[in-house]
Amino acid sequence: MIYHAAYWHYANQRATGPVAAADRVTSLADARAAMCLASGVDIDDIDPASGYDISRRSYESSRRSWVDAMRYDGLSYFYVRPDIEKVVARWARRRPEFITGDDWAAAGMSAHLDYWRERGGRCRHEDCLIHDAGRLRFEAGYESGDAAGERVAVWTVGEAHATLSGPDGREVDTVAIPAGADEATALSAVVDRWGENLTRWDRIPQEPEQQPAADEATQDGPADAPPELQDTADRLF
Repeated sequence: MIYHAAYWHYANQRATGPVAAADRVTSLADARAAMCLASGVDIDDIDPASGYDISRRSYESSRRSWVDAMRYDGLSYFYVRPDIEKVVARWARRRPEFITGDDWAAAGMSAHLDYWRERGGRCRHEDCLIHDAGRLRFEAGYESGDAAGERVAVWTVGEAHATLSGPDGREVDTVAIPAGADEATALSAVVDRWGENLTRWDRIPQEPEQQPAADEATQDGPADAPPELQDTADRLF
């Protein structure tokens, strides 16, 4: 009954004229809450502001879907990492008791390594933070203001600082980069510190390390041993 009433209320508003944005948001929240109630969600497990199911069951389902996504695709600067951060932040606001001490990224990393260990030890995604941390370098060029040449800011993925060097190659300054930062975050930190008068922003792939053949053993162990993570890999979030 409540389920149908909420939808009727929203549909009726839409049909009788323009609806203020606040009214539409409220109506959608009411509709979601009605669906939750109709599906058996306890009223205490419904977010009053949005109407979403924030029960333990919903939390586990959301967590499982993200861990599964990381199992196959790893963590990317562009398509996994930014979105999972937003989802985790929402759960931290709504149900901090669920997420405290529960590291989704660590669980996804473990699942990813286990999955690819069974398939040769390394995933095929070039921008995977787990397998390729530290393989991209970004350079920002700045005019030095004299004939000596440009100043260059350099940040390598996985490092905690970007460095600014003068035309003579000597380090002039550094800026802290948040752990697990993506390209946009690093660029923002560079611009905030050294200004927006960049003359260039280049992405420079690093030479990948030579991988031993699948049937070869290494000094550190058999060929199918799990790849070692960079020291910064457990600080992605």
